[in-house]
Amino acid sequence: SKLIFNASISPDGKRAIFEARGDLFNIPAQNGPIINLTNTAGVAERYPAWSPDGKNVAYWSDKSGEYELTLKNLEKSTVEKKLTSLGKGFRYNLYWSPNSKMLAFMDKVTTVYIYDLDKDKMTKVDKALYFMHGEAQGFTVSWSPDSRWVAYSRDLENQSNAIFIFDTKEEKNHQVTTGYYSDTNPAFDPDGKYLYFTTNRT
Repeated sequence: SKLIFNASISPDGKRAIFEARGDLFNIPAQNGPIINLTNTAGVAERYPAWSPDGKNVAYWSDKSGEYELTLKNLEKSTVEKKLTSLGKGFRYNLYWSPNSKMLAFMDKVTTVYIYDLDKDKMTKVDKALYFMHGEAQGFTVSWSPDSRWVAYSRDLENQSNAIFIFDTKEEKNHQVTTGYYSDTNPAFDPDGKYLYFTTNRT
């Protein structure tokens, strides 16, 4: 338990996947078996993310020698698929779209990407200016309920944060707060009509 780094709860809340000692463990909330999903000596799996449809877990695996986006089918636990060939570098938390077809993340040079599973396509969304490891580690996104929009915050030249939303259909980015104040933690409401965020305006 002292070596747990990241976790992801299943959509039904009955189980969770924990990252510990370089492996991923599927653990029950109450009763049931503990399953080592990866069981890979000499390979590290990081940042597990359970898909909203409950069928897959996405994570970073360095089985190839570098961290690549990897998908494991939870219904067929022996099936593992390497999705990317990004090469050298480190990547952070993965965020599924509600339709379980896209994943958003930030890499070590603070570039934001979206990977589309259906199209097998990587799209560059944006890049932070002054983020360091801590900010990249804590970077989060909020998907709209229809999986079209991604909301996030990043720093500007004045080193305040502004809220951005990216349109996955048009592949266009929109800054939606000025950055005069520091705005962070955007979150779509369940109907997708409003975008909430925290702001430093005192």
